[in-house]
Amino acid sequence: MNENNLSYTELRNLSKEIDYEKQNAKLIVFELIDLLNDERSYRDIGIITEITKTIHLLIKQGGSRRKEILAHPNLITSLIKLFNTDNDLTRLLSSLFHDLSTEEDGIRLLLLTGVIPILLQTLESLNDDVINFVLTTLRNCLIGLNNESAKEIQIHNGCIILISLLIHRHSNKQMNFLADCLLRLAMFNTNAQIYLQTSKLFLQELVTILDETNYNKLSFTLIRMLPLLSSNINTKSILIQFNIIPILERILHMKHDYKIQRYCLLTLRNLSDQIIHMDNFDSLIVTLIQILSSNNDIHIKIYIVDILSNLSCENQSNKSLMIRNNVIQLLVNIIIQTDQRDDIIEPTICTLRHLTGKCPLANQAREYIRINHAIPYLIKYLHTKENNWSLLKACIGLIRNLALSSNNLIILCEHRSVYKIGKLFFQMRTISERNELFITTLFVFSRQQNEKLQMIIYDQIIYSGCIETLVQFALSNNLGRIHQMSKAILDDLRHSNQIEHREIINEAEKSIKIAQFLQS
Repeated sequence: MNENNLSYTELRNLSKEIDYEKQNAKLIVFELIDLLNDERSYRDIGIITEITKTIHLLIKQGGSRRKEILAHPNLITSLIKLFNTDNDLTRLLSSLFHDLSTEEDGIRLLLLTGVIPILLQTLESLNDDVINFVLTTLRNCLIGLNNESAKEIQIHNGCIILISLLIHRHSNKQMNFLADCLLRLAMFNTNAQIYLQTSKLFLQELVTILDETNYNKLSFTLIRMLPLLSSNINTKSILIQFNIIPILERILHMKHDYKIQRYCLLTLRNLSDQIIHMDNFDSLIVTLIQILSSNNDIHIKIYIVDILSNLSCENQSNKSLMIRNNVIQLLVNIIIQTDQRDDIIEPTICTLRHLTGKCPLANQAREYIRINHAIPYLIKYLHTKENNWSLLKACIGLIRNLALSSNNLIILCEHRSVYKIGKLFFQMRTISERNELFITTLFVFSRQQNEKLQMIIYDQIIYSGCIETLVQFALSNNLGRIHQMSKAILDDLRHSNQIEHREIINEAEKSIKIAQFLQS
């Protein structure tokens, strides 16, 4: 036999020792139960303290002794009755409950025996030592059995009690535990999340503490909470009202790690759709562009581009500021360097679309895109993407804007962008709300004055297969924009020098009119 292995006799002796330990643990627990069942014990604080110490010791020792305690929840139930009767005993009990909360089976016992509401009540009155134990215990419960613990804490007004403690400003460590408990409550209980999102008192306190504290752990916990809170439409306006944006901008300027940057940017992304028409965010925009130019983390880039997309929507001042700060080059680099990542390509193209339309520097933006060789990369997204219409919509809208610059037309025509858009129009014509985008884009192309390019554009429209669709809209009784632009495009095509173009349009008109006659 290998000398490193236990002999049969040694194994048998070890088994006896384990059995003895179990028997010993059972005897101790039975004695403790007998003592607690004796009413005289409750009258002697000394006896009760020794009983509590013994139970606590068995829990700390672990193994069969801890299991034996867990198998008798009535022991814990009896001890709960003694909570808050004596300061020293309460401190000892809070330590005992804390040690139970370090493992899942202990947390289940705390939930089963109703310890949570007692701990919450205790937070309202006792000293720092007990508060530390109680907060750590609640936090352990939320980590170990998050959903069950969050439900129990919320049912017993946990949010209200924890917010009250937060307002009264305890030590940095306690404040961090409080904030972490509130964060986990919001993560794992919908009612708690809604309460925190709609409590102006809490939101004001959160912003104030974040603005004032120098304790990094507390800052990080509060910052982690903000994306969750700012996902609520009503909470957004409250946080903006409490000046959270300049605070987040200041934090971004500090040399924090990328996790803090991510949470700050995610929060700003949530808020950005509410500040589209607001001014005084120039410094934020410049800060975001600086981070975008120096950071390679893909998630940080996604958040920043999403924010820039929102801030460049219908705000000429923001658009001009971005263009002046060379954002076009950064966005073009993303398109060229990033592939198969619709989550960043889409907001990047959206931002470029905003910057190239209805802005004093729009033509400059269009030129920058061409100079930086982005047009061929944009055109590759002109294929049927039914699963991501928003990306295709952004791409077509940007190409329409680029076509307003005569310098861009040659490249757009060389890469058959008009043909591809016409073909998509034909393929997707059954979805009416998308038709206006296709028609307005084809209309912009058909209006070009360069005769050589006109013929190329007309050819691409004619042979893309969308003529019949254009004729349908032109012959409709609707006098709206789609009808008018469809008619204008067909008129342009009829005036081309190509007889074949006119013949194709005439054939399409005959076919449509016959079909309409047969249906009438």
